[in-house]
Amino acid sequence: MDFSKFKIKLSRRSLLGLFSLTALSALKPARAFGVPDFRKDKNIPAHYLQNRDTPGFFIRSANPFLGVDMNNWGLSVGGMVETPKAYAYEDLFGFKMRVQVSRLKCVECWSAKAEWEGFRFEEFVDRVKPDPKAKYVYFQSADSYYESYLLEELLRPRVLMALRMNGAPLKPEHGFPLRLIAPFKYGYKNVKYITSIRFLDSRKRNYWANNGPYSVDGTIQPGIDHPLDAGKNPYPINGGEVFHPFDKRL
Repeated sequence: MDFSKFKIKLSRRSLLGLFSLTALSALKPARAFGVPDFRKDKNIPAHYLQNRDTPGFFIRSANPFLGVDMNNWGLSVGGMVETPKAYAYEDLFGFKMRVQVSRLKCVECWSAKAEWEGFRFEEFVDRVKPDPKAKYVYFQSADSYYESYLLEELLRPRVLMALRMNGAPLKPEHGFPLRLIAPFKYGYKNVKYITSIRFLDSRKRNYWANNGPYSVDGTIQPGIDHPLDAGKNPYPINGGEVFHPFDKRL
């Protein structure tokens, strides 16, 4: 399989205003309208980021790729805003850092817990000053994934723009350099590898609403969870953010 066509030759500064690539999310559904399960594709090189059932925290992505080249990475925040911004990686550590333990819940029925460190989405809102008509936010990233939210959802207290996981910088497979953690949404809403954030006055769809069976909303529904840190034993959940009796640090 030839992946050379996905290689991009752009300078860091030129990329800041040109983010036409779309994003890779935290989840690749197993049966999304015939989309292949990359765990079974022997033609993909082992060093590519792809779906893997690793101990403690499974890895899910929409498409396999090499990961972000930090020589070409930057974050663009714009759309219907008064003051568009462009950020380098080191700029993001100038925001007020917060730490929280949250459980990521997958539509495949498993969940995994981690400690996340990052900043609130309102840090962007305060700096770019969205138009009052901009009620929606659209994310793009370093691969073919894209996602959308109501702005009011992103202003909830436990939504985090995460830079670190379990006391260390995000690993490539978990979204380095920047990912979204919205604990009340399924994993496919928790975008990885973010390169662009746009404030809009209309709702865009998301990758799995266009390419698979999942909704644009993605709020976790009542049902049964199978947490990886509890041996995948079944536990009932009420919907929204997932909490279990053994989640003492949430």
